[in-house]
Amino acid sequence: MIILVTTTNDDLRRLENKSKACMIEDRDFTVCIDPSLPLLNLIGKKYTMMVLGVIGNRGNMKNFNEILKDIPYSSSTIISKRLKELQDFRLIQRHKGADGVTYSLSRFGHNVRKSLLPLLHLVEKTSLD
Repeated sequence: MIILVTTTNDDLRRLENKSKACMIEDRDFTVCIDPSLPLLNLIGKKYTMMVLGVIGNRGNMKNFNEILKDIPYSSSTIISKRLKELQDFRLIQRHKGADGVTYSLSRFGHNVRKSLLPLLHLVEKTSLD
C-alpha cells in the first residue's frame, strides 16, 4: 500500500515560518501561538464564550433549552452549531440520558473557561473606568 501525502506551498510556508509564530516571550521561554489558532478562532466566534460560560454556571449540566434561554438574542440554529463545534473541539461533552440530552464542560473546557476569566475581568474593569 502506498500513501501519498501532498503538501501545498501554503503548508510549506507555514512550517518554515512556524518559529516566527512563536512570538510571545514570557520570562525565560517563548510561547508558540500557532497551535492555539484553531482554539482562538473558535472562541472568537459569536456566542462561543457565552455557551462556555452558561454551561459552566451553576452545576455544569445544561440542556439545549436552558442554554438557549440563558443567551439573549441568540438563535437555536447558531447555538446548535456552536455546541457541535465545542464538542468537536472536546471543550464540552454531550450526554444522552432518560431525561434527554444535556451538555457539560470537559476538563479541557473547564480549563479554557477558567483561563478566559482574567481576560474578561480585565476588559470589564477597563470598560467601566
